[in-house]
Amino acid sequence: MNPSLTLILNTHMPQVLGTGPLFDEPENWLFEALTETYLPLFRMLERWDSRRFNGTLVMSFTPCLVQQLLACEERYTGYLHLLGRIATREVERTSRLELYNRYEKFPQSLSDEALSRIHRTAGMYLRRVEDSLAFLKEHSLRDVFAQLGRSRLPGVQLWTSSPQHNFLPFFEPATADRLVARGVESFQDVFGREPDGFWLPECAFHPGIERVLTRHGIRRTALSLNGIGASQPQDPSGVFRHEDLEVLVHDYRIGLHLWKSPDATFPAHPVYREFFRDVGFDVRPEYFDELGVPVPANKRGHVWTGLKYHAVTGQQVGLGEKGLYDLEAARAQVPQHVRAFWDLLESRRSLVQDGQTFVLAFDTELFGHWWHEGIEWLDGVMQPELPREVSVAAPVPPPPSLPRLYYSTWGRDFYSEHWLTPGNCWMFGLIKLVEAQLPEPVDAETRETWRRFEVFSGSDLLFMMPDPTQRERARTLFLQRYADVVSRLPHFTPELLTAFPVDPFKCVLIHVGPPGEEAPPPFLLRRLSRQGSSDARREITLDPEVVDVAGLRVSFQYFLLHPQARYALRVEGSEREHTFQMPDYGVPLLIAPDTRTYPKYDPEVLYRKLGEIWEGDQRLPILQAPTLRSRHMYTRAQVTEVLGGKRTAVFKYNKEGYALLRFREKSVAPASVVFDDTVSLNDAGAYIQAGSLSVPVHSDPSEISKQDFDAVVFTCSLNFESEVPHVRALLEVATRKRLPVVSLYDDILYYDLFDGLEPDPSLFYRVAVPEQDALAHPPGPVDYQPRNLLGVFGTDTVQGKFTTQVYLREALAKHVRVRHHSTEPTGILLGSDTGYSRVLRVDADQRLAFERRLMLDLARDCDVVITGGQNGLLFSPAGADRRTNASTMIYETFLPRLVVLSVSVDTKPEDVLATREYLETLAREHDVPCTVVGLAMMGGRKLLGSRWTETWFLGVRDEVLEAARQRLEQQTGLRVHAIPEEVDALARSVLTHL
Repeated sequence: MNPSLTLILNTHMPQVLGTGPLFDEPENWLFEALTETYLPLFRMLERWDSRRFNGTLVMSFTPCLVQQLLACEERYTGYLHLLGRIATREVERTSRLELYNRYEKFPQSLSDEALSRIHRTAGMYLRRVEDSLAFLKEHSLRDVFAQLGRSRLPGVQLWTSSPQHNFLPFFEPATADRLVARGVESFQDVFGREPDGFWLPECAFHPGIERVLTRHGIRRTALSLNGIGASQPQDPSGVFRHEDLEVLVHDYRIGLHLWKSPDATFPAHPVYREFFRDVGFDVRPEYFDELGVPVPANKRGHVWTGLKYHAVTGQQVGLGEKGLYDLEAARAQVPQHVRAFWDLLESRRSLVQDGQTFVLAFDTELFGHWWHEGIEWLDGVMQPELPREVSVAAPVPPPPSLPRLYYSTWGRDFYSEHWLTPGNCWMFGLIKLVEAQLPEPVDAETRETWRRFEVFSGSDLLFMMPDPTQRERARTLFLQRYADVVSRLPHFTPELLTAFPVDPFKCVLIHVGPPGEEAPPPFLLRRLSRQGSSDARREITLDPEVVDVAGLRVSFQYFLLHPQARYALRVEGSEREHTFQMPDYGVPLLIAPDTRTYPKYDPEVLYRKLGEIWEGDQRLPILQAPTLRSRHMYTRAQVTEVLGGKRTAVFKYNKEGYALLRFREKSVAPASVVFDDTVSLNDAGAYIQAGSLSVPVHSDPSEISKQDFDAVVFTCSLNFESEVPHVRALLEVATRKRLPVVSLYDDILYYDLFDGLEPDPSLFYRVAVPEQDALAHPPGPVDYQPRNLLGVFGTDTVQGKFTTQVYLREALAKHVRVRHHSTEPTGILLGSDTGYSRVLRVDADQRLAFERRLMLDLARDCDVVITGGQNGLLFSPAGADRRTNASTMIYETFLPRLVVLSVSVDTKPEDVLATREYLETLAREHDVPCTVVGLAMMGGRKLLGSRWTETWFLGVRDEVLEAARQRLEQQTGLRVHAIPEEVDALARSVLTHL
């Protein structure tokens, strides 16, 4: 029995059709997709032969894409004529090497065969433009859609979707109902009949949506595996039924071979065309000027034409090193991948419920646009030259019935995390704020308000926000659309309280209200019984994070909650309450590069933690009158004497813990094991992208006594009851074995955790300055003018200051004598000369005198001293201004003459300029020079989730880094150095200023 394939193509493009200059993004997305994907697919459907394909092709069309296609023919034709002008010149330019190099930014020495290969590729692009123009001459796109609706091709289904790809679980049932109805109506208007099914945008489903679909005549939709309750790697996909709804379950385990699996993806084959290397990046801007092709000013030197001459070559090969594309070799590879695909299905029969019917779903633009050869591959799969040999099959039994459907998406971890990040959840708050005040759509005026709300509430801008290259545009466009729809609400009230699940265990709580000078009121969260009454055992108080936007204050907090449980949320000082229920049980999965799946959470650990939060004792065991006190140390010599050569057990896996692992080879006592109350991982190195450290991480306190270590380091203050079992178990081992115990922050002897133990205070240490050291330097005039001091400070809230200090210290040490004063206590464990969290029990003048004398001692016998800030220089603490932030105080204490500013891929150039201006102001006030040497850019953005998710590094593509570098350098005039890759270059820049 041959495998049968149901292939779902989600055809969608956000609202990009414009009226401005052609060749300006993002309108190019639409025109490139038309040329490379949509028109070739329409051609394929013209010659469709259902006998050649054993399966079903599903094409879903979002109304916003269809309306753009119906409206774009004139602009698209103009675009094609301009593209044809470029392609014609390219055929001419690639015929002779001197012509080719005349316009290249970087002329190349090419062989005749290499130039001939480029020339053949150029000819292909010209033919494609001509074919596209011929298609438009033969058909109007409106007629194409109408004909598709009339023809009812066997083996082809046409689906609709919500008007603007709206993420349906976000909305109240009545709103979701209208969005589905509008999708059905729009389809009927264009295709002349009812749709065969409904694509749920982002494959996002919440129980109850199935009733909305069937109420509007929809009998078919698609879900991810989690949508049917699957949570195990071998759970079957395929075709199922839930009441009156046929449910097609997409199998991501197989789909990854075509999309986003870095090792096994068909499109990543070396001979296929490289998407990110475009002719418009390689030629000089005057090339387009001479052609009479207008290029917007912001795209000069970097315009997407869709003409690309290079091949993938290899996943680790930089764009500048890509080999030339060989059209014939790529076409020869396609049939091999067609065969490999059918072989793959054959080998995975156990993954589908009937052993035969596979369901795969993709964004349509993958084929032809992103994967240039993808259309030919589709043609080979669905319309081969010879019909597939189909054996006579036994009657197919009806699909299995599903008693329930579950909350799910096809996004990260299969839930809402990508659309509800700490960086974009304020957008969800504003969408819900507007939704709550929409009028009934009863006349032309109110229906137009709803239409604008549909545009405003589409999922695309939320999806774009986590991408640093698109964030600013998405934010600006979202706020414009927000203002547009709010202007039509005459009785708009700017207040909302709401909540939405990020996954079955984690929820974001949101309050929207007017701005204020005072700190936002805390959230009060209660768990409700099944009968709806309050659970008297616990009310949690949470301090939310805040975003001021659009004249409103959006407060939000991520928190861990019970699946399926009901909660009541309010803000302090208000009686208004929002009740909500967490979704049905499911275990979010993580997908590894090898396509295997792993649970995001350990359910046993998670439920134990939930019990500690909601049923445990909130009291932390802090002694009100401690009788014992740790010894204090803050110099390298002291730390080496205590920890030198020892193997360390670290608690816990927070920012400081990451540093101890990332720079493990520089530690006087390398971490051999990490304990944490929230996370359990096999390879900590992989988690922080720091290479193969193979340092085990355990969340089970019982593991502590089984491990072999010689010292204990506590990286955090004790804040949560759930941490107590781990700390107590570590102290039991340490006191029994008489091991040194080091706390980076709080004094561990201040906690009531030693019942039955006899701690020796001489073995307990805190990274801090004893007051007697500071008091030994009474305040008074001091000649403080060290000229060899370098400070590393942050611009916005970007992280990476401490990491930059350590890498830069090592790079400078190759050339000069370097000292390092770390304002993070972690630094003293990682080779800095001094480092501490605070000076105890002394006033500000005494502290200043001590710290400046300490810095003078460091600076006296070396060439450069490195220190740094603790937060962004522009950061304003709650209820204060930036003059009181920690970094400002550090700067004014040490007055570094040279400064390196840390940035990330999404740092705004205006924040860099504002930071430099602020530094210049501070320097003038203290009558010292201050030079910003350059910018240090981390290779990722450190994201802060809730306590339960901790922090992690988000890797970004090379082209994203390069675009950020160009933007910052052009607009600030400062050189950007990637860290750690370009730290040696940054060190050389520092040396030139010493």
